Amino acid sequence: MTRPIQRVGHIGDTDNRFCGAPVFAELAGSTVNSTDLLARAFGMPMLSDDDREVLRCIALAAVSPDARVWPLKMTRTLSSYGNPFAGFFGAQLGTASDRMGPGTASSSAASLAWIRARVGDEPSDQAVAAAVTEHLASEGRIPGFGVPMRAEDERLLGLRQLLAGHPAMQRPYWRLSLQVIAAVRAGGGPPPNVVIALATLLLDLGLPAHRAGMFVTMVMAPTFAAHALEASEQDAAALQEITAVDDRTTAPRRTAAAAAADRVPVGGSAMPARRSLAW
Repeated sequence: MTRPIQRVGHIGDTDNRFCGAPVFAELAGSTVNSTDLLARAFGMPMLSDDDREVLRCIALAAVSPDARVWPLKMTRTLSSYGNPFAGFFGAQLGTASDRMGPGTASSSAASLAWIRARVGDEPSDQAVAAAVTEHLASEGRIPGFGVPMRAEDERLLGLRQLLAGHPAMQRPYWRLSLQVIAAVRAGGGPPPNVVIALATLLLDLGLPAHRAGMFVTMVMAPTFAAHALEASEQDAAALQEITAVDDRTTAPRRTAAAAAADRVPVGGSAMPARRSLAW
């Protein structure tokens, strides 16, 4: 078995090393804020002031604090037993996915990298449209599109406003993303959401595509922490009392055989009315 390689760092007699640099010597002099250390942990190049502003805007755009969103509802439920650590970490682990949430940033970044590998750095709109069509046919949908229950994603609008006139708007992946969005919309696809913009900005900062999802999870930490702390201090009675209510929505379509089995199960009586759990 090949021995694992550990490059993250170690503690020493007079200093610690982190990702190739001494902490209290080199990093103490070059680190402007904690975001610099986060970027180093993810393998990004040294950040410029422009890059730090991009990450600041990413963090603001990732603030989506509504407790009705199910990952945050899970945060509050787990924390309601008095342990904010359970809610903060448990909800993020329980909702980790490449289909929704922060994890989709990796899938979106991978799609953009796939398209750029085929069209180059200065592609025509026609070339991008052809690549988008090929991607949809061979790789499936491009994550970062779709805005449920509203016409536009307010986080995307806010992010664009924050970065208006910023040099990031001229970087390669950002320009490509605008062409991709135009091609998807021209083909009748849904509007973009904030995920494709976050993935784009992170790619332009040099972040590997497969790490984008975890990076977005990290920058969303304030939202999860705020809910975990608040719920752990006040939500016990409300969130630990779960009531069963009748589900009056239309039942899923069933085959004739399955419906017959539901009506008269073997060795029993008719199936009871469907129930669901709600707060």
